[in-house]
Amino acid sequence: MGRSATRTATGARFATSYNREVRHRAGWLTEVLGNNRVAELLGVNRSQPSRWRAGAEGVAPGNVRTMLDLDYVVTRLHQVWDPEVAAVWLDSPNAHLGGATPLDVLRERGTEDVIRAIDAEAEGAYA
Repeated sequence: MGRSATRTATGARFATSYNREVRHRAGWLTEVLGNNRVAELLGVNRSQPSRWRAGAEGVAPGNVRTMLDLDYVVTRLHQVWDPEVAAVWLDSPNAHLGGATPLDVLRERGTEDVIRAIDAEAEGAYA
C-alpha cells in the first residue's frame, strides 16, 4: 500500500471513530437533557439530535464544537452534583451569572462563564 492509500485509510478510520464519538456524545446529552433541550441549545431542528444519534445525519462542525462544550459543562456538573441537582442548576437563576440561568448564558455567551460559576459553587464561593 502506498503512502497516499495509507493516509486515506487512516483518515477514513479517524472519520469513522470521530463520527461514532459524536453520536455517542449526542446520545448521552439527549439522555441527560432531553432531545428538545439539546436541539434548542445547539440551535438546530428538534429532530436533528435523534438523527445524529442514529447516524442518519452528520453533525455540522460548528455544532460539534457547541455539543462538545455542552458535554463538558454537563460532565463538570455531574462531578459536582447529582444529575437531578445538576439539571435544576442549569435552569435556575445564578448569582455568579448575574441572575441569568446557566442555560441562557450557554446559549448567549458560551461555556466560559458557566464553568467559572460551577467552579465557584464547587469551592463554596458566594456571589
